[in-house]
Amino acid sequence: MSNSHVKDSKDSKFDIGLVLASFKKCGEDTGGSLTMDDYIAGYVELNKFFGLLGTVFGFVGSDVHQKLVQLECLRKGGASDSYVTVERMILYEKQNGVFESDKAGNGCRTLLRLHRALAFIADFLRELHDRSDEQKMGSVCQASYKRTLAVHHPWLVQQGALLAMHMLGTRGDIVEKAVGGDSSDKEKHKDTLLECIDVMQAVYADTQKLYEQHGLLELP
Repeated sequence: MSNSHVKDSKDSKFDIGLVLASFKKCGEDTGGSLTMDDYIAGYVELNKFFGLLGTVFGFVGSDVHQKLVQLECLRKGGASDSYVTVERMILYEKQNGVFESDKAGNGCRTLLRLHRALAFIADFLRELHDRSDEQKMGSVCQASYKRTLAVHHPWLVQQGALLAMHMLGTRGDIVEKAVGGDSSDKEKHKDTLLECIDVMQAVYADTQKLYEQHGLLELP
């Protein structure tokens, strides 16, 4: 595996183009099996976006970082070849009883949590793309959360998350934090963002299909 994606995730500027390239590569030429390194790389870059929004997305960002570290450790461990793709990971962990014996080292369970969060992230980013700069994004983000990730969270977590989202500023504020104030950069990133959302949702669909085929969508 290449050098760690995760450990340096806070050391450089957010790059939506890298998110696009990573998730695009993740789903290319694998027949739907999805390459783990590219999935991790795309998600690491997304997590920088959460960092830009501060404590508002703290409930997602800290959990995402922890799970990315866990997956990268599996890719570097003694069974690293069994974690090259999502499909290979599923087959390996099913055949070796990992679900029953080791919750902490369970790659399928860890990835499932990221998979669920990806649905929320993609939904919110699509709303961000479609809204005007003056639009307050708090209630918009709350609606995205309720449509996607909230169903997997206990009530107390839901309430804390919804309260934090209420603090979000306008679309313009968020975009400026992500890409800066240059108008030409904003237009360029807007086109990239739309393509990125489509690719992320395609990766989500492929992952959903793999987990559904193997009966893993409700892993505890």
